[in-house]
Amino acid sequence: MSTSATLPEQARRPPAITRWVGYLSEAAGYLSAVALVVATFVTAHGVFVRYFLKAPTVWQTETTIYLLMIVAFVGAAYGLKHHAHVGVDLLIDTVPQRPQLVTRIITALAALAVVLIVMWTAYQGWYEAYLYDHRSATAFRFPLWIAYAILPLGMLLVALQYLGMIVEGVMALAGRLPISQVSLMSGTSELARAQAELATEADAETATPPAGAPDERGPQ
Repeated sequence: MSTSATLPEQARRPPAITRWVGYLSEAAGYLSAVALVVATFVTAHGVFVRYFLKAPTVWQTETTIYLLMIVAFVGAAYGLKHHAHVGVDLLIDTVPQRPQLVTRIITALAALAVVLIVMWTAYQGWYEAYLYDHRSATAFRFPLWIAYAILPLGMLLVALQYLGMIVEGVMALAGRLPISQVSLMSGTSELARAQAELATEADAETATPPAGAPDERGPQ
């Protein structure tokens, strides 16, 4: 019997930090979607005002840039959660599950370190803009501390998502979660998806005896 089949149903649930970080990443994804829609309307408004009303545009282009920054940086955690980022996993998918998970955890730790460095550097830029009230060099004169807050906020969300995935992976290595259900193992390739489906089917067949099977306990 597989290890995942022997785990109680409650132990199969991801840890609380992974669930709550997942909710936060989902919210960030919806916020990015809203920002993208608003950016589309702002751009259309700018085009209409400039080419049809022959009026100058002051805030439209700059606002669109900031909205697209939200889409790119705040939405990054949502993309990470759903493995929408670019990844090369042709070789790692051929490795057995346990060493593969160890490799993915090490990779996630390295990526987390880079994200934290970017977040700290971006925070310093934000703090300077806030301290000296830097504004954009346009007629809009938008406070740059608001725009500069987007990058450290996005990196914070990405760092939390990585942290939740790493905690989940470590718990799986400790036998407290099925490895096949770990988010880090949900690769983007067809091979990874097929392996995950086969592992799930094997666990289900092991845990549930087929219908009509004789009772192994014998006559009472």
